[in-house]
Amino acid sequence: MKTATGGRAPRSLLALATMATLAAAVAGCDPSTVADAEARGKAKWLDTQGSPEAVAALGRLADKDPEAAQLLEARSKFDVNAMVAAWSGVKRSQAWATNLLKGGLADTKRTEFAASSMARQDPLLVPFVPDLEAALARQTSGGPAASLGTLLASVGPAAHAAIVKRLADGATRTAMCTGIGTSDASADARTLLISVPPTSRDSSSCVDTTIALAAANDATLAWLGGQAEPGLLTAAANAPAFPCARLHVAWTHALTERPPEQQGALTVPLSAAIKRCSQQLDGVLADSLRTGTWNNLVVQSLAPYAVQDAQLTATCAGLPHIDTKGMSSVLKERQGDILAYGCRGRQR
Repeated sequence: MKTATGGRAPRSLLALATMATLAAAVAGCDPSTVADAEARGKAKWLDTQGSPEAVAALGRLADKDPEAAQLLEARSKFDVNAMVAAWSGVKRSQAWATNLLKGGLADTKRTEFAASSMARQDPLLVPFVPDLEAALARQTSGGPAASLGTLLASVGPAAHAAIVKRLADGATRTAMCTGIGTSDASADARTLLISVPPTSRDSSSCVDTTIALAAANDATLAWLGGQAEPGLLTAAANAPAFPCARLHVAWTHALTERPPEQQGALTVPLSAAIKRCSQQLDGVLADSLRTGTWNNLVVQSLAPYAVQDAQLTATCAGLPHIDTKGMSSVLKERQGDILAYGCRGRQR
């Protein structure tokens, strides 16, 4: 290489020129891998590639490159991986990530992407509770609503007020109860379901969830028997998956804790329970006849000609000896029919 005066350039200058040429060539080349693109800050290349790995790398670039954050914002309209990258950014305490997820929850077209990318039972959900509740209020059915209800139910005490409001709203009640029924739901959410007014449980989803919880949890079972609206006892009696042994416990609570004034309201649920689980309820009914408090209820709930009455050995043995003072003539006649047909050969 010659200098401007015609002489040869020093070797050091030649080496520098060569290195500069090579650097320019490398800079002009496209990255060969995602890792290479991330290391070189090639946000547009990663966006064009669009693979989950590339979008994740784009999210990491967004921590220091506003262009990458803008590309993720645009991508979040059609690619859930942009929201997944944002949730990873939330874990790194990045403002761009929080803003992207909050914006997604506020946009009905991106709500499902945003909700599906967020981890249940994660303490990082707490700042998003108002956004999750508002999103649920806007989307009352379908996949997004169920995902939002599940996320809220998983948060814990920080979502207490939001869950109460969504249960009170008939438009969001089903999604909220569906969320409470999942394995990710917090203990606080499950307790709320049985502490809100009965109108806030007025949904088939809420009934199913309540019955499932009572089948698995002793405290909920005690509440079901002793305090819940009678319709839930009927639902438990009619649910094939609800164990008869649990019905026995529920009715033990019911006939020892409820006021006698509820006899009329308990006839239908007790009849349904006897129809499916007569053998398991025999001892409970017999004990109630000995106290005399629930005589009218037991007589009214037994079916005079039902075959299941044959399994009520202890009940049939005690039925002839109950105090019938104050019992209506109709109930006395019913008692006679039960003894003559359903309990035939069972009295002592």
